[in-house]
Amino acid sequence: MQPRFIFRFLLVLILILAAAPRAQAWGNKEHIQITRLAVMRLLDEPTTPDAMKDWLRQVTPGLRDFKAERDYFLNARVGLIVRDADGLPYWATMPDMMVNADARTKLEPYGVAERLMHFIDLEFFAKDESKRRYAHDLSGKPAFEDVPRDVSDPRYQQAGFLPFRVEECYKQLVRAIGEGKLTDTPGQFPRDDHAAKWAGYLAHYLEDNTQPHHSSIEYKSASYFARKQQAPNVHAEMEYRMNDDDAADFMTLREEFWTIFEKDLKDFKDPVTTKDPWAASLQVSLQSYDALPMVGLAAMAASAQAGTPDKPTGAAKPLDTEVFFRFKGRYLGREMTVMEMKSYQQAWAVVRVATMWRQAWKEATGE
Repeated sequence: MQPRFIFRFLLVLILILAAAPRAQAWGNKEHIQITRLAVMRLLDEPTTPDAMKDWLRQVTPGLRDFKAERDYFLNARVGLIVRDADGLPYWATMPDMMVNADARTKLEPYGVAERLMHFIDLEFFAKDESKRRYAHDLSGKPAFEDVPRDVSDPRYQQAGFLPFRVEECYKQLVRAIGEGKLTDTPGQFPRDDHAAKWAGYLAHYLEDNTQPHHSSIEYKSASYFARKQQAPNVHAEMEYRMNDDDAADFMTLREEFWTIFEKDLKDFKDPVTTKDPWAASLQVSLQSYDALPMVGLAAMAASAQAGTPDKPTGAAKPLDTEVFFRFKGRYLGREMTVMEMKSYQQAWAVVRVATMWRQAWKEATGE
């Protein structure tokens, strides 16, 4: 290979790796599993129409039982390249793959590339312009009514378009179901315009929606460190390291998490108060934003960062994953560990995906 081609290849690889953490919310392993759990939730629900259950089984090949899902969580290694997913779980990983593979194509009507579909940095919409930044006291958080439902508002070009993308994918899913384009079928054109694809895409963005870092400019919690350029990757720590790291299994943490997660899946009550996809997405982001202070404090504790959240001092040590996830802070008006908060957010993702799929089916078919 000639030197100039080697240089170009390395440059592209660097750009992909640099872009990926900002776009990805939960890792591929979690996107796959959350999507499967949403399918299982609807299959177990007596009010789910038989036709919808038949479709869900068809587009989720190799569907597991709950015991097998536990084993998958504890032992599977997925990483950045998905090799063993098909149907809905595969489509649920595709938006991140599109970020990595195609950083130039601009999506309409947004006028930006795929990367900005995965988050909304709420601080851009704070009424007081001097507060359009992340602050530990959450003073940069806007009110619901401060966020305009206007895709042409220039602030979205930086803040991200997550609520609009959720709404778009929901509408595409309703359309595809209504047209009877339920899956990839020979003779159907285009082959990849079908309900399984749009349900997977919708699942991905709904799942991204519950990752607290995807609601803020401060998507790595770097403000909690004195040396921000050398700060540990708290974004990755929150997302996938405990359950899909390539260097450590953290089996004790995984077992603890699954026990909490299983209970949350059974007991979860969705706080969303609207069926409107755009408004629901914004509600999720606004609530998830409130978890950021405890994440920042946990990161400080796990890396022995000195000082206060508003004035960190000195150097930080490498982040200790066990300390991070066992750190206790406040979220939703009560004390919980970061692990409990992550479990709540991921159970919420399962519920939101199942809810929006079911709503789309009913809107498209009347049943």
